[in-house]
Amino acid sequence: MAEVEAATDVVVKERNRFKKLLVIGLKVAVSVTLLAYLLTKLDFSSISKLQSDIAWYVAVSSLVMLAALWFMAVRWKFVLKLIEAKNYSLKLLYNFYLIGSFFNIFIPGAIGGDAMRLYYASKAYNLTKTKSFIAVFIERVAGLFALGLILMFSLLFNETIRSKLGFGFTLILLCTAGMVLALVIAKYFIQKKMDIAYKDLGFILLLSGLGQFGDILIAYIFSLYFGLEITILNLMSIMPLVYIATVVPISLGGVGVREGVMTAGMTLYGVGVSDAVLVSFLLYLTKITIGILGSFLYLSTKHYLKNGVKIEK
Repeated sequence: MAEVEAATDVVVKERNRFKKLLVIGLKVAVSVTLLAYLLTKLDFSSISKLQSDIAWYVAVSSLVMLAALWFMAVRWKFVLKLIEAKNYSLKLLYNFYLIGSFFNIFIPGAIGGDAMRLYYASKAYNLTKTKSFIAVFIERVAGLFALGLILMFSLLFNETIRSKLGFGFTLILLCTAGMVLALVIAKYFIQKKMDIAYKDLGFILLLSGLGQFGDILIAYIFSLYFGLEITILNLMSIMPLVYIATVVPISLGGVGVREGVMTAGMTLYGVGVSDAVLVSFLLYLTKITIGILGSFLYLSTKHYLKNGVKIEK
C-alpha cells in the first residue's frame, strides 16, 4: 500500500512539474512571438540613429530608475513599520528591491520580484510570511492607485485622447469616483490587519507616484534622443497602461507585452512605429542594466540566507 501511495505521489509531482514547464513554455512563446512581430515593424536603417552617445542616455535612464526604486524602498519601509515596528534598514530594503528587479527580468509577469522581496524581508527581519505579504500587497495596490491618478491627471489635459474617446470627461469622472470608492473599501479591509490612517495612505500614494514616474521620465529621455514630438503628458497616459499590461502573467517578465502596448500607445500620438519600438526596447535595456546590478547583490546575500544567518543591519 505504501509503495502504491509513493508511486502515486511521484506521478502527481511529475504531472505538476510538466504543467509548470508547459505554462512557462507558453509564456516564453508569447514573448518570442510578440518580439518577433515588433521586429518586423522595426526599420533597421533607423538603428543607424543610435550613436555612441546613446550609452550616456542609458546611463542617465539607469540613474532615474535607481532613484525611482529608492522611493519604492522608502514606501516599503514605511508600510513595514506600520505593520510591525522594527529597525528596518532602508539600504537593505533598497538592495532587496534591486534583487527583485533582477528576477523581474525573466520570471513570468512583472511580480516575480515581489516574491523574492517577500522572502528576503521574512528572513532578514523575522517577519511572518503573512505580514510580509500584506506589506507587498499594500505596495502593489498603492502603485495601481498612483498609476490611476497619473492616468486621470493626464486625461484632464489630454485633448488627443478625449477627442478620440468622445466621452473623455465622463470617463474621467466615473474613474475618479470609482477610485475614491475603491480607496475607502481598501482602507476598510487593510484596517482589519493593521492600524492605518488616510494620511498614511496619502503618503504611500505620494511615494508610489514618484516611483512610478520613473518609467515615464525614462521614456521621455529616449524620445528626446530620437527627436520625437511626444510630451511627458502624453507618456503619462501611456505608461500606466503599459505597467498594468505587464502585471498580467502571460509572458516572460512582461517582455513583448510591455513593448507592444508601449508602441501602440506612442503611435496614437503620431510617433512612427519603428521609433516607438526602439524607445520601448531601450526602456527594457535600462531595466536589464538595473537587473544586472541586482544580480550581483543577489549573489552576495544568497550565501547568508542559505545558511540561515540573519542579514539585518
